[in-house]
Amino acid sequence: MGGISFGLDELRHCLLSIAPVELKGMGLLREQPHLITGAARIPRETLVETVTEIVAYTGRCAAAARQLTNLAPIPLLNASVLEFGV
Repeated sequence: MGGISFGLDELRHCLLSIAPVELKGMGLLREQPHLITGAARIPRETLVETVTEIVAYTGRCAAAARQLTNLAPIPLLNASVLEFGV
């Protein structure tokens, strides 16, 4: 199997190509920034839905972070990172 070679630019491009998660609550805040002050009136159902979505997303992110901390390191014997000269 041939060696794998990648650089910082390729990694950056890969990460930037991931589409951002679009949460309803964040969209609502973007459309109506005055919601933070509590002055706006939005339907309770919409508020419950958006807060529930944000809480669930936060939980999924926390679970993913916990899983990542438990991963064993994998030696990359055939990879070279050009920025480090190897």
